[in-house]
Amino acid sequence: MKTIISLLVYLSFATVVYAQNLPSVDIKTLEGKNINTSTIKSNDKPFIICFWKSCCKVNETMLEILSEHYDDWQEEFEVKIYAVSIDDSRSAQKIKPLVNAKGWSLEFLQDINSDFKRALGVNTVPHISIYNSYGNLITQLTGFSTGTENEIYEILKENKK
Repeated sequence: MKTIISLLVYLSFATVVYAQNLPSVDIKTLEGKNINTSTIKSNDKPFIICFWKSCCKVNETMLEILSEHYDDWQEEFEVKIYAVSIDDSRSAQKIKPLVNAKGWSLEFLQDINSDFKRALGVNTVPHISIYNSYGNLITQLTGFSTGTENEIYEILKENKK
């Protein structure tokens, strides 16, 4: 009986300690370099993946607000935010000029074929996935409205190491 209890305790601890791997999908940086999504992490720090599309004002509002809070959140939680555009090949060339014009400070990636989006089971945008410092998914948020940034802040605060 002690062995079974010890094994259960070990397995529950191991589940928390070992990161869930992100699926292995090749996407691009804004500079056109390939990056494999399985390498997305934040060196034992929490990270956020936001899926968005340029044709939607709600997505633009989300990126504006997250960019406004990003420096403070990096300082307090050492979080990294990856903003993954799902714009297709026809509109993907607009992303880099848009990001530069807005001065957004997030880590931008492009999922032109939506392979990463599909691999994570994301159906609609905006979609935010928050991961803890072990790489485990904490929660997912679909949609964005003013105040969602407060919810994200509280989630990061509750899961701070």
